[in-house]
Amino acid sequence: MARREWTTGECWLYCERSGVLVLYVGPLQEDGQHAPIFACEDCLNRLRGKARRYIDARDQAPAR
Repeated sequence: MARREWTTGECWLYCERSGVLVLYVGPLQEDGQHAPIFACEDCLNRLRGKARRYIDARDQAPAR
């Protein structure tokens, strides 16, 4: 399986749904072990929105 292909599986992010199209987004390291993280389109969009708000807020913060 190519890492950037949508596949049917379990969303590891917010919704935790099974049997949905998911995309590999990267590894999670826990206690020295790795697990592959997959996310559905809705959860990826939610995560991207959080990242965008963080970046926007950081860009608008006054310089120190």
